[in-house]
Amino acid sequence: MKARWSALRMRRGTSLVEALVAMAVMALGMLAVVGIQSTLRLNADVAKQRSEAVRIAQEAMEAARGFSAVEAPGQGQTAYAAVVGGQAQAVEGYTTNTTYLVTRSVVTHTDAPRKDIRIRVAWEDRSGQAQAVELSSIVGANDPRLALLLGARPNGIPVRQPLGRHEGIPPSAKALPQGISAFKPPAPGGDLVWVFNNGTGLITSVCTGVLTEQAELTEADLANCSTDVHALLLAGFVRFATGTQQPTAADAENPSSQALNLDVNLTLTSTGHPFPYRQCFASAPVSQSLASLFTDVAYFCIVYLDGEGQWSGRSSVVPLAFLELPDSPWLIAENAADASADRYRVCRYTPASSDSVKVPNRDHPRTYIGVKAPLWNQNFLVIRAGDGTQAFTCPTDSPANPAAGDLVNSNTLVHQPAPT
Repeated sequence: MKARWSALRMRRGTSLVEALVAMAVMALGMLAVVGIQSTLRLNADVAKQRSEAVRIAQEAMEAARGFSAVEAPGQGQTAYAAVVGGQAQAVEGYTTNTTYLVTRSVVTHTDAPRKDIRIRVAWEDRSGQAQAVELSSIVGANDPRLALLLGARPNGIPVRQPLGRHEGIPPSAKALPQGISAFKPPAPGGDLVWVFNNGTGLITSVCTGVLTEQAELTEADLANCSTDVHALLLAGFVRFATGTQQPTAADAENPSSQALNLDVNLTLTSTGHPFPYRQCFASAPVSQSLASLFTDVAYFCIVYLDGEGQWSGRSSVVPLAFLELPDSPWLIAENAADASADRYRVCRYTPASSDSVKVPNRDHPRTYIGVKAPLWNQNFLVIRAGDGTQAFTCPTDSPANPAAGDLVNSNTLVHQPAPT
């Protein structure tokens, strides 16, 4: 009997409770697997959507950066001026199971000319959650065709300054060891030497009584110089288009009239500058016999910085007489209506369309404010006041258009006499 019972126990099957427990465990495991698969599928779907959204944002950014003109595009072209913000727009044609909305935000700056662009692409994933990607960039107001110059071989003076110096250092300055350059301003400052820091363009030393020629300067010539100098250079050219007819933009671009004797003065509106505040020197013809050799006059000013390391003020052209006529300096027009044929106006080269347009100091405003870096190419144009009956005005020009062969903006505004 006992043996039979043992045999029966050995042949016993699985009970109903054990089967139910096993099924429950298996069901829970399957649910976990299904949940993981669902999560993986959602994540993969969102990753694909995000990849498409990034591609859409990149295409929209390249479209904004791909303008072909700054102001006036031709047929089939786009313009920098047309790069503006807008409402969200739907994008179609992509393989993901959603709709993308693209929004472009643009913030325009005038100093320096540029636009801050932000592209936002938004969509909803399969679970209804909002998703978005954003790309930001800066686009400068530069004609893209000028990029061709990067591949052009330099003709004459290359764009890059020689000797790896700061671009505010005069090219004729003598490069010396210890990262400095020495420059002798024109007469009557011929015995002066300004010492520049090659990296910053700052004038760090001024030497007097140096008779050595510019090209022959050595470190020995700088042995007895003041070294507590903190000054900046202000430099440019005065050009002349003094014909008897109203000058045009072409006359301003290539003036060829005979130079007049002159000086340049700088009146500071900022305070706290160490003496002598500022000094200006111009390479003007001092006699009529030399005037025929000059079509422009270079000028150089040293401006000693105030306690905040800057300066503010206004430059002006000062008429001087020739040695042959010491009591007869040339005269500047009295006002805008002065049409005298024996008087002159002083125009300043600037891209500004009017004095109400604010431009950075490097673009030659009427009044410099808070100058903290060297300034060069601060150029002037002298024209006649008029022809005796009609008053002349300073020539104006439109922005450069390389496609039309116009590579220079020769726009000017009246500087002297000061406009009312």
